Amino acid sequence: MTILLIGERVAYITTNVFTALNAICRCLWDFTICLLWFKLPSRLTIIMESSSSSPIVLDIPRFIRLYEDGTVERLIDRGTVPPKSQDGNFDEEVASKNVVLDPQTGVFVRLYLPPLEATDVKQKVPLLVYFHGEGFCIESAASPVYHSYLNKVAAEAKLICVSVEYRRAPEHRLPAAYDDCFGVLEWLDGQAMTVEGVPVDPWFASHADFRKVFVAGDSAGGNIVHQVGIRASGRNWDGVCFQGAILVHPGFGGEERIECELGPEMEGFVKTLDGIWSISLPVGANRDHPFCNPDGPRSPALSTLVYPRTLIFVAEQDVLRDRGILYYEALKRVGKDVELVVTEGENHVFHLVNPKSENEPLMMKRILDFMENSSNH
Repeated sequence: MTILLIGERVAYITTNVFTALNAICRCLWDFTICLLWFKLPSRLTIIMESSSSSPIVLDIPRFIRLYEDGTVERLIDRGTVPPKSQDGNFDEEVASKNVVLDPQTGVFVRLYLPPLEATDVKQKVPLLVYFHGEGFCIESAASPVYHSYLNKVAAEAKLICVSVEYRRAPEHRLPAAYDDCFGVLEWLDGQAMTVEGVPVDPWFASHADFRKVFVAGDSAGGNIVHQVGIRASGRNWDGVCFQGAILVHPGFGGEERIECELGPEMEGFVKTLDGIWSISLPVGANRDHPFCNPDGPRSPALSTLVYPRTLIFVAEQDVLRDRGILYYEALKRVGKDVELVVTEGENHVFHLVNPKSENEPLMMKRILDFMENSSNH
């Protein structure tokens, strides 16, 4: 495997040699992704029977179904997994725990603490705030997909991961998810300030370096990274220092169709995306709403983003590819320090769908290098 650098800031991940067998396997794998579109891990359950006798008002195949009586049926169920506490012994594997921030809304964070040097009980490490994807409607910070992935990130990057459980559409349309995720950033700022009367989580007190905070997310989570970054510019951050943002296959859109959204082979994907936006955006909003189109006619200036550096990943075969590239180009136009990585031969969130992909380690390395270089700025 090689990484070919194009110019200063754009990288293309490719493979030196493909055998015929590998090509056939990749085609079969990509066909599976195309059929189901989003992440389908081995523990996936597809719900086949209806949970309501009421008429269907919206059906997004293999994703979500809405009924006239208000019932919401999520057709993909991956379940959840519990956190794994090590009872204070963090020198062997990643420990995790849930911290409830708002019992009324159900918002919580799952914290991941990496293995630390046994001789340094006060070792300080950076923080990565992570927003999960899946169209604002599916998935959870406690799902096996994200639990496994963030365990790996925490272990390899040697940092504390803060994975956010936010309210989902359509029960809670945007900006509910943005509100919840921005609230987590404010909570972290308060944790760093050690305000009298506000309890500080012991993992943060002992190990968090709040001067090195990164914000990341995939798909819809990448969209959230952008939105909270715009909102964050409107206040002072006395406790945390944002070092950078990482957007993996970010979920953006717009009213006007662009190249990768055209063609009969994309029709099913585009209909799925249109359906997701229809139940996620505020009622009456179109796809040029600032929540969907970050560089649209009514969107806030991109120059106000709070992040000093940004890393964007797109996948060659992803219907969202060109939206991510347009976002990169828009950030470049306003003078932002931004990098773009295009992964050839891969589809949407391939690193979660197929964690054994030969491109996954290259993606992880780019993320780790980005965070290390940003911390040294």
